[in-house]
Amino acid sequence: MVNEVDPRTNNPRRLKDLMASVLNDADARHRARNTGERLGPGTGLPSLDRELGGGLPIGTSMLLGGTGVGKSAFALQLSAHCGTPAIYLSTEMAPAELVRRLIATQTNTFLGRLKSGELSRDEVLALLLATCEKVPDLFILDGTSGFVAPQRVQDAAMALRGDRPGFVVVVDSLHSHADSVPVEGSEYDRLNAALAGWRTLALGVPCSVLLIAERNRASASTGGISAGAGTRKIEYGAEVLMELDRDGEEDLNGEVPIKLKILKNRNGSAGKTINLRFAGRLQRFREAK
Repeated sequence: MVNEVDPRTNNPRRLKDLMASVLNDADARHRARNTGERLGPGTGLPSLDRELGGGLPIGTSMLLGGTGVGKSAFALQLSAHCGTPAIYLSTEMAPAELVRRLIATQTNTFLGRLKSGELSRDEVLALLLATCEKVPDLFILDGTSGFVAPQRVQDAAMALRGDRPGFVVVVDSLHSHADSVPVEGSEYDRLNAALAGWRTLALGVPCSVLLIAERNRASASTGGISAGAGTRKIEYGAEVLMELDRDGEEDLNGEVPIKLKILKNRNGSAGKTINLRFAGRLQRFREAK
């Protein structure tokens, strides 16, 4: 139990052979504690960063939630504020809609105004350019029309990252991506193949991969310790497992109370709940006071 298998050689290593990686990690954590330097990509939510041990870890993290709770908005906001370059792979929502949501969040423009036709081309262009300036390192990858291989995303991530230490990949969503995986077999087989591909990417870059996943039907109605639909490997392989749940009705400010539950956390405490507010008109989450 105290030795580790080297994935590159498949040979066991003694504890002393792991000394460099342990001490390098200790240096990074000590420096972060004393300087405020972020250990990894942030989430844009200070309380969540603290609970995660400084930010998103290397490896795959999972975000679960019911329909309409704001999973895509949460992941898009995270990718825009993570402090590192990020690729947002959308397998469900058209890239133009993602851009409109980013414009709403970054420029305080109600999303409905961007869809109603009341803004001219020049007005939308000005808002778009302002958004591009605020979010220069976010890249949208369209996966709505076919399979996008994790290896393709890995190659792009390594090229875009350059010599910067962190990188984030968001997959929205795991199940839609898995539907297009060219693997014969059941949904279970395709999901497992998709998970294996994203975990390989996370270690190969290395980077933080956030996978949005559907809850299974039972947990969608009961909440609690939820599971992803299809395979237990969704939970078992994740460094972090988070869940968004609506916690009341929209208030007079147009915000909905949301509970963010940390169900699994390999770098901190699990079982924590962070109270958030979600403004759908601006596609924005904030911590509740």
